[in-house]
Amino acid sequence: MVEKRIARKNVEKLDIMDETKIRAELSETVAKDPNNIDKILKLSHQLASLDKNNVRFSVDSGVIDRLGKELVARHETAVSELVKNAYDADATKATLHFFNVDTSGGTLIIDDDGAGMTRDQLINGFMRISSTSKIHEPVSPIFGRSRAGKKGIGRFSAQRLGNKLTIITQTKNSESALKIVVNWEKYLMDEDLFIISNKVEQIPKEKEQGTKLIIEDLREWWSDSMIKRVYRYAIDVIQPFPLSKKEKRKDGEIVDPGFEILCLKDGNEIANQQSMFYQHALAEIEGYVEKGIGYWMINDSKVDAITKNPIALEAEKKGTYLHLNGIRFKAYYYIYNAGLIPKQVESYIRETSKEHGGIRLYRNGFRVLPYAEPQDDWLGLDASIRRRTVLPVHGNIIFFGIVEIAESNDDFVELSSREGLFKNEAYYELIDFVYRSLIAAINRIAGARGRKKSTGQKNWESKYSKSPKESILDTADDLEKIADDIEKKSEEKKTNEDDNEEGSESKHDKKEEKEKAEEYRKKAQQLRDAVKSIDELNMIRVLAGLGLIIGEFTHEIMNYLGTFEIDTKYILENLNRASEEYKRAIRLRRTFQSFNVYASYFDETISQNVNQELKPVEIRDVIKPFMRTIKPDRERNNIDMKSEINGYELFTCKMHTSEWASILFNLYSNSKKAIKRAKPDKGQILITASKINDTINVEFIDNGDGIPMENREKVFNAFFTTSSPKGHKTSSTDELTGTGLGLKIVRDIVESYNGEISIENAPEGFSTNIRITVPVAKPEETEEYGL
Repeated sequence: MVEKRIARKNVEKLDIMDETKIRAELSETVAKDPNNIDKILKLSHQLASLDKNNVRFSVDSGVIDRLGKELVARHETAVSELVKNAYDADATKATLHFFNVDTSGGTLIIDDDGAGMTRDQLINGFMRISSTSKIHEPVSPIFGRSRAGKKGIGRFSAQRLGNKLTIITQTKNSESALKIVVNWEKYLMDEDLFIISNKVEQIPKEKEQGTKLIIEDLREWWSDSMIKRVYRYAIDVIQPFPLSKKEKRKDGEIVDPGFEILCLKDGNEIANQQSMFYQHALAEIEGYVEKGIGYWMINDSKVDAITKNPIALEAEKKGTYLHLNGIRFKAYYYIYNAGLIPKQVESYIRETSKEHGGIRLYRNGFRVLPYAEPQDDWLGLDASIRRRTVLPVHGNIIFFGIVEIAESNDDFVELSSREGLFKNEAYYELIDFVYRSLIAAINRIAGARGRKKSTGQKNWESKYSKSPKESILDTADDLEKIADDIEKKSEEKKTNEDDNEEGSESKHDKKEEKEKAEEYRKKAQQLRDAVKSIDELNMIRVLAGLGLIIGEFTHEIMNYLGTFEIDTKYILENLNRASEEYKRAIRLRRTFQSFNVYASYFDETISQNVNQELKPVEIRDVIKPFMRTIKPDRERNNIDMKSEINGYELFTCKMHTSEWASILFNLYSNSKKAIKRAKPDKGQILITASKINDTINVEFIDNGDGIPMENREKVFNAFFTTSSPKGHKTSSTDELTGTGLGLKIVRDIVESYNGEISIENAPEGFSTNIRITVPVAKPEETEEYGL
């Protein structure tokens, strides 16, 4: 006890000596070297740690690395978060430059023309963890945008992406730019976060305003598909429309001009509005007026409808458009639910059209409201649909476009409220010209598609009659239009009502109208689901012969397995345990046991699909049985397999269980071959599953020989294979499994459910990562099956 007291006193004396020494050094530093802030902070922190009466929270610098990996799981998400920060800064454009990213170690530059950051905003916003700036300012100061970026995730996104970050930012009113270089490798563990500093420099301005982020030594490689995914992730929240770069100012308010994203890889455009949105239009229609004559043309079309030269359009009354000189318009034309748009983007384009579809009007480069706002039908396109005289689809949600009035044209007069144009002769000529040009163009497109143009069209040949599938889809579209009309009329009633409170009867009517519209949409979806079922049955018909043979073969094998078990048991009981024959018999029994597992798995899978009904699949229910089934095979091939399933109730959209069996077996087969080629000490396969937003994500990861950069975009193509040439003793079955159809079949299955399959960066210790993404089950689907 005495020795302990003496030791404790010695420690206390040492602390007092340390405290005295620290205080003296701190006083000397403040007096002689007051600009050495790093040293002052470090000494102050050491002094605070010796406080016997109080304790304080401290933060290890390693938290930056942990938060970067845990808050931002994917590098595409990380980049999209940084793009959202540009949007929040009232930028109109963000350009993403990817340099040398086919392997890790490349550079990413994100350059925007937003408001930039002042020194205070940079220090107390970007450099402050858990900043409250977006709580206190929920909308952006210039355009009033709702904040898109997550609170404080930007800096962690930058850390997640690369080892070094350079920030260059300038505001419109600043005389110089601010530059900070952050080397994330300084943020190692066992160092206090508070005392790590990053130098702030003032440098000449690069531009009027905006921020540039330079992220060097990227941790992962980037494929074209990954870069396109960044665009999609960002665009889900950030709306790129309107098409023009400027908006009309009304009563001193600046209306949001929209936000554009451009992604380049080594100088080549990978993703922009044209490639990610407009390229999916069925046709690009243009028109203009010159010397009183209106012209229209189809510049681009997915069907044979392009016009070699502009086509003149005479005005109905006077033969010329007297007030429209200098008028131009451009419109992108879409047709939904007709197999003309990739499934992955069709739903996004259609949803976007409800808010931003239609033909917008611009004058002198500024937008004139309210033309093409939701529920505005200034060209009469929706009214034309209701008349049913023009049959090709042509409502506002079918078009994205602009009309521009030249600065030199004074025939258009704005109302005193600055909301719209005075309805004079020029205004009505404009409506006539644009509407008739669009109708002429879509009729030409309808003809190229073999569709009837109008109810009274003569000489309609029977060869152009619609298929049953097309008729069903058209009926579904008609039901959608009826629902749109009901909602539109309901909105018009609401607009025309007095400011007085609505009566209970009016509210009841609106509720009924809403329910009626929802019912029409539900019926339309049922028809589309029926078409999907028809397509599925066609696929099943093609595979039916092979499927029946496999099912019959599996059934017969199951009948023999019992006999094999009885006979091997008898042989083992009657053999000398020390003999070679006994060892061979043991090996034979283990082989049949492995065979039995495979046969039972396939028998169960086939039995589950006797009823062709699709239903939501809990991803555990396919991964776990699969892992049990292939256990004997992977043990023979010296392969270790693990799964990481994050979350519960991971139900996919309605699928067949057997489709997941096909997916997983194909991926396992490819991984096994890749591991055999790589010859590691131990083969490793990792299967991960998680729910992210509205998707279920499954990743199949291995430590095989990897996929070369030049093959990353090819492996899902039919007949592309990385397998070695077969020897002369190779069986027909081996030849079949090496033809390069496996991943093509997997892709077809996944994409048939609006899913996506891609090659991704693999975790440390692995070489290949194939990610499958499918939609999550809707609540009504899980309720239907009591899941």
